[in-house]
Amino acid sequence: MEKGPRKPCRRGVVGGTFSLLHEGHKHLLSSAARLSETLLVGITSDKFASRKRHPVEPFTERASAVLNYLTKYDPELKVEIVEIGDVYGSAVDDALADCIFISEETVYGAFLINTLRRIKGLPPLRVYAVEILTVDGVKLSSTILWQRRAQK
Repeated sequence: MEKGPRKPCRRGVVGGTFSLLHEGHKHLLSSAARLSETLLVGITSDKFASRKRHPVEPFTERASAVLNYLTKYDPELKVEIVEIGDVYGSAVDDALADCIFISEETVYGAFLINTLRRIKGLPPLRVYAVEILTVDGVKLSSTILWQRRAQK
């Protein structure tokens, strides 16, 4: 049986806290999944996520939610989830990675990652900036969702 055309990214990278997995996260993850044969998802450690101004579910819960979503979205996608302790995660060191998926507001972070990769002798990652979803003109974010929960 012949497979369809190869996806443009052999090994895509995406990272985040992924607290209260919401439509904005799903938009970023599905964009990355659509273009990647393998997707490396860096999820912030509990220690790193504790710097947020709102509660964050434990790493295991966030990782499970991401994996469940991606498995349902594309059962054929190879997914690797890693715990990250800084904003760069595995993207700086992963020699097999060829693409990075970011939200529009984190383009500078991708520039820094590619700078560090060059210093380490690794090729730069192709950058895919995914638009940020808004609801009534407000950026969809975990912070907003946590604030709304607190008001109830």
